[in-house]
Amino acid sequence: MGRFAKLNIPFIIIAAAVGWAFVADPLISHVALQLAPAHRDLFRSLNDFIVILLVSLILYRRISHQARELRKTRDDYRRLFEEVPVPMFIFDSRNFRFLAVNTAATDQYGYSQAEFLQLKITDIRPAEEVPAFLAAVRKVPGRYADAGRWLHRKKNGDTFHVRVFSHHTVFEGVPAKQTLVVNIDQKVRTEKALAEKTAELENVLESMTDAFYTVDRDWNFTYINKEYERIQQRKRGDLLGKNVWELFPYGKERCYFREYERALREQVSVHFEEFNTLNGMWVSASAYPIKSGLAIYFRDITDEKLMREKIARDGQNLRAIINNTRDLIWSVDRDFNIITGNGAFWDRVERLTGKRPETISNADFEQDIMRPVLDSYRRAFRGEAFLVIRERELDGHKHFEELSFNPIVDEQQEVTGVNCFLRDITAQREHVEQIEKQNDKLREIAWIQSHKLRVPVANILGLAELSRLDGSAKELIPLFSLEAERLDGIIREITALSEELSQKFP
Repeated sequence: MGRFAKLNIPFIIIAAAVGWAFVADPLISHVALQLAPAHRDLFRSLNDFIVILLVSLILYRRISHQARELRKTRDDYRRLFEEVPVPMFIFDSRNFRFLAVNTAATDQYGYSQAEFLQLKITDIRPAEEVPAFLAAVRKVPGRYADAGRWLHRKKNGDTFHVRVFSHHTVFEGVPAKQTLVVNIDQKVRTEKALAEKTAELENVLESMTDAFYTVDRDWNFTYINKEYERIQQRKRGDLLGKNVWELFPYGKERCYFREYERALREQVSVHFEEFNTLNGMWVSASAYPIKSGLAIYFRDITDEKLMREKIARDGQNLRAIINNTRDLIWSVDRDFNIITGNGAFWDRVERLTGKRPETISNADFEQDIMRPVLDSYRRAFRGEAFLVIRERELDGHKHFEELSFNPIVDEQQEVTGVNCFLRDITAQREHVEQIEKQNDKLREIAWIQSHKLRVPVANILGLAELSRLDGSAKELIPLFSLEAERLDGIIREITALSEELSQKFP
């Protein structure tokens, strides 16, 4: 529209002039016939003056209007240059001196307008980047160009990253380059930090002992760590970008595909154990949905699996052993809650309380019984292993029981529980008492033998010596009889004690 208006004004002037020529000349000729000859030339000159005056006025108005529009456009461009919130400057293409800078540039770099105009474009760059700038500026095309990323320097010496856009121009008759500078320092620092974190994450993934890989939604490999390469005996370069099920079709026949497909479809984490027929190993696998597909971890648990099976067998054997004994075995935690117990223990608990193991608590026991037991728990939790003997009435009979309390410690040698053993030693206790009574009887017999028996034996020996010295032994015979009777009585007493001992301790 503006261009059409510019062409329209000259056309109107020419049309008006031609129209005036065709209309005014016949009219002037007609009027001139009625004038004196001297007045005719004056009239024609006046007509030419009027035409020139009108054309001049029209051209003046047009030129004045265009001049105002030009000043307005120039002011608009100047205001746009000055007020744009992005640093802009114009520098001489020959000597690199600044010719103009905007307010955003002075704010960004810390120089005033006057200070900027005393500098060169190379003065706002670190010295090490100047050679690269000089080489690049010669390659800038004569049109708009993205000059890329650079490092600029502020007045205070701080450096920051920028993105530079430039194009050739003419400024006040001087060949120049107009440059727009976008501060991307925060973006670059964020990218650097992200790159460092990414490298750190990759380092973690590469150094982890689990095999790790990622796939996209089409099941193509997108990342593989070194442990995966080691287990599968495949190089990542041969796998990346290729379909996992085409490379490892056996996985579709086992639960790998089913579980991974469920994780991807339902966006849930899955974990499972499966036998890897390709490598002949048990693996523990976990898959987690990510934005681009799945992240999958797995590790060789063959040895762990065998160990778990051995532990299970050992546990069964141990349970068989402890459940086949009549001794009571149990353990408690730091809150005195029962953790485990063998069959004999739970049978005793049910007989005493009438409750099943899953419903029992310390409050269900008689407090007179529990009080010393709880004291023993506390003593064991202080790290002491000890044994106590207690006497109690059970089912109407006196029983003796031996209780052993042993602290359970963790890897930090902290006591985490107490293991307890209870054994009925009533029969042993009775046997010991019988042995003690038997020993008393034996000691009594030994005393008789060593004291009572020696007197008649000594007397007989004395009488025998007298009879040897004195030929008349008639007076000694009654004495021999008396001592013999005494000896017989002592022997009978010993025999009676022996018979009594045999009857009590057969």
